[in-house]
Amino acid sequence: MKRADKSGPRRAHTVAELEKKVRELEARDAECSHRIALRTKELEAANAALRKLSLAVEDASDSIYITERSGTIEYVNNAVREMSGYSREELIGRNPEIFKSGKHDAAFYKDMWDTVHAGRTYHNIITNRKKNGELFEVYHTITPLKNEAGEITHFVATSKDLTRQRLLEERVNHLAYYDHLTDLPNMTLFLDRIKQELPRTEYRKRQVAVLTVNIDRFSFINETFGTESGDEVLREVGRRLSSVVRDGDTVARLGRDHFGVLLVDVAQSRDIVFVVTRIFSALERPLRVMGADIAVNLYIGISVSPQDTMDAVQLMANSEIAVAKARYQGLNSYQFFTSEMNQLASNFAVFQKSLLQALTNNEFVLHYQPYFNVATRTLAGIECLIRWNSPEHGFIYPTNFIPSLEDTRMIIQVGQWVVHEACRQIREWQDKGYAMVPVTTNLSAVQFKQADVGDFIETTVRESGIDPRNLAFELTESTMMENPEKIRLLLTRLKKLGISISTDDFGTGYSSLSYLKNLPLDNLKIDISFVKDITSNTDDGAIVSSIVSMAHNLRLKTIAEGVETAEQLKTLHELGCDMVQGFYLCRPVTAEAAEAILAMNQRTTQGL
Repeated sequence: MKRADKSGPRRAHTVAELEKKVRELEARDAECSHRIALRTKELEAANAALRKLSLAVEDASDSIYITERSGTIEYVNNAVREMSGYSREELIGRNPEIFKSGKHDAAFYKDMWDTVHAGRTYHNIITNRKKNGELFEVYHTITPLKNEAGEITHFVATSKDLTRQRLLEERVNHLAYYDHLTDLPNMTLFLDRIKQELPRTEYRKRQVAVLTVNIDRFSFINETFGTESGDEVLREVGRRLSSVVRDGDTVARLGRDHFGVLLVDVAQSRDIVFVVTRIFSALERPLRVMGADIAVNLYIGISVSPQDTMDAVQLMANSEIAVAKARYQGLNSYQFFTSEMNQLASNFAVFQKSLLQALTNNEFVLHYQPYFNVATRTLAGIECLIRWNSPEHGFIYPTNFIPSLEDTRMIIQVGQWVVHEACRQIREWQDKGYAMVPVTTNLSAVQFKQADVGDFIETTVRESGIDPRNLAFELTESTMMENPEKIRLLLTRLKKLGISISTDDFGTGYSSLSYLKNLPLDNLKIDISFVKDITSNTDDGAIVSSIVSMAHNLRLKTIAEGVETAEQLKTLHELGCDMVQGFYLCRPVTAEAAEAILAMNQRTTQGL
């Protein structure tokens, strides 16, 4: 028996209704597919943007790292590794204190953490330390990241490398003011330095000289040897010019084939000529460039302030005019802008030439001035004094030619001659049986700068056969202070030989106990400026008294120079001075007259 169908009769769908239903489902599917396609494109675009952002962060020039609220590093970009020298593995999971340099105190870091924990962005310049220990400076920004509840979850730290930025700024600045080929100052910087020096020169009552140095036929050098060789010639000329000027002077490259030289704090025109002479000497030797020897000839034009002008631009223009004049004089010539300066330079050049001939022609001679014990009036020593017996001008005193000898460094050869001649004379007097006293010679600062001066003195003393106790040297205070340790070692070496040492012109230099007590000295020679008015000026008397007292406390003896009256001698005796020298007692005399003084002193001491 069939069960009855309780749902009732079903209505049959027509074909048209079914077709409609299919169309509706197809339309719905198409819309879904369209929406899925749009969503897929949006996701792809978002992923692409995210990848771009990630690449931008990863390869950013600024360092970027992210930490948890506790400070643990979760992410670092490439710049962090480049700046710090640490790898990613060495940084992830560490605290940023790994970068601490020790340059900031606890208060500095407390302020940083207080700021970011309060939800504010922190900005400051921080000095960090790299893995290799080097320091680097950054402009540091820390930004707090918050969740939807407003709670800080992470910190993003970004840093700009200021050290690198400053190096780049310095490089840009260098390119603006320095020649790219020679690395010398360019025209802009050269002119600026002239402008800075002119007011100072006016204040100091000194001169400034601008030299324009042109290379002869530089185009020929380029065409013959090639531009690379030409560039190397320019570099080598710049190096040689720089080697002959003082630290405060400036050598610049002003153009294709010419240089500028700024000489500051110039006392007199002959100082300029001396530098010019050294420039020509420095370029006498051919330049060895890329296997070839290249001879370089120069022309030099000179303008001097304040004589010519006090305007920097005009000073340079004057030197350019002068160098054009120099070209008419022939190779390796120089010209001043004014005819008066040219005449002075010419006279000095003639004087220098005569000095060069003087040593060759044996025109230098030694005179001798004794100094005496104050208490007994007996002979205490003899000082050698050089004279120039010029065939043209007769006897010339050292104050008129010693500065030129020092400028040209001829003082080294002449100084060696003095030591040889003094030792020869001492040996002659020794051989005649005289009771000897120390014979003193002066050594200049230029001589003492020679590395072999100690060897020279020791060899000369040994070969002459003299008793070293009969030889003494005088040095000025300023010479002793130029390189105190070197001087101390040299003087100690001379003292071991038996040679005695005195300071010359004491009281006009540093007069420092700190150097006196460390040097093996025997005598202090009191400068003539304190002796001249000692009978009428109580200040001079007090100064001499102080020097004598200080010397005696250091177990040194004193020699007062420039004694010209009986009153001066009496006052020095009362002040306790040990020895005196001056015209009142004896003027400088020839070797024959000095020998007579030795003989008389021997008779006197034997009679005593």
